[in-house]
Amino acid sequence: MRRAIARAPLMIAVLLMTALLSACQTPSDKLVFQANETAKKALQSDPETREKLLEQARQDLQEAVKLDPKNLNGWKLLAQIDDVLGHEEDSAKDYDAASTLDPTDQKLLAKARYYKALQDLANSSDKALADVKAGKVEDGLRQLKDILVQTKTKSTRMKAVAALTAAAPEIEKQGDQQVADKKYAEAIATYEQEVRAYMLLAQAQGKETLDPAADSVLHKINDTAKAGNTPDATFRVLNDVLTVDPENKTANLELAQVYLRRTPPDYDTAADLEERGGAPDADVKKLRDQAKRHKHG
Repeated sequence: MRRAIARAPLMIAVLLMTALLSACQTPSDKLVFQANETAKKALQSDPETREKLLEQARQDLQEAVKLDPKNLNGWKLLAQIDDVLGHEEDSAKDYDAASTLDPTDQKLLAKARYYKALQDLANSSDKALADVKAGKVEDGLRQLKDILVQTKTKSTRMKAVAALTAAAPEIEKQGDQQVADKKYAEAIATYEQEVRAYMLLAQAQGKETLDPAADSVLHKINDTAKAGNTPDATFRVLNDVLTVDPENKTANLELAQVYLRRTPPDYDTAADLEERGGAPDADVKKLRDQAKRHKHG
């Protein structure tokens, strides 16, 4: 089941149609009246039955407005039932149709504007992904982050998460091309944006671990820093990953390499990180032995 159905919005829906008891109902009006009666039954039902009844009422209403696109009561009730059931895109269309038929109804107009704003927010996910693909990575990710912070609806959030998921490999392709062109500093910045995209994705999904797909870019960003002779360039982003996902094996192992590339190498910290990253015991022991020799050297 998509979600629990709130009783209050449902009450509003079923009280709407008291004016449809006229004997000279059109076929469209009859369907609306029938849907309203079904919605009344739904109000007295258990949650699972309630949703089935509301879906049945919804189908009747869809047929009603198809028969008579100017049936204002049909659009109003359909909008409210779609709202209650969580069909946000459909509810947006319903309220727009109803407010067009009755532009003097301020409540309908407010609802139509509200759903229009939600649709604009959802559509901006597509624009953000397009920006990423066009090379405007920072702008695109900023838009997606804003959407995830601002959105109050599940469908809009899911669309932003889907866009963010699709954006990550697109960013990696751009970083790969920069490496091929030996633009190492630019590639590091691009790969860092991808890492932060994975961090944002984990946060948006309520997870405490990064997607395993992030392992690839964690390797690449470190290799690129080494190739560009800027071994410390990944220090901050790798530490940030470990703040979100402390047990991330790849981030621990890659950060260990950063400490080993320092002058002088920090063998103690590297050993701790490799141990947390699951490196072989022999490798960890070798680093600890080097740390002892370095201290007494």
